[in-house]
Amino acid sequence: MPSSLGHGLERRHLDPPQDTAAAYGGGPIVLTCGISGVPASYRPDSMLSEVDGVGWFADKLGETVRYSTPTRSPHVVLTLPGSASSEVQPFDILVSVGPAVRAHSASTTP
Repeated sequence: MPSSLGHGLERRHLDPPQDTAAAYGGGPIVLTCGISGVPASYRPDSMLSEVDGVGWFADKLGETVRYSTPTRSPHVVLTLPGSASSEVQPFDILVSVGPAVRAHSASTTP
């Protein structure tokens, strides 16, 4: 997990510590790796936003937006609270995590 997402979003301490999850910033923004399954609202023909070679599926849950990588293995989920938009734009966060996602997961699409 990255130690920072840039833009002043430093990794926070989790209690208990977790190898597959990290929290950043004051919201917090949560990055989780190794999630099983895909969001219930995801369909194979769902629109993905591709950012630097990673396809992200956005799922709005009230004020929270959950971005997931349903076409990568292992799956990665990035959860942004509604308050995160005041800290930094979601696109910038997706760009920041892209290198780690590409390095530690593989595309499952041909």
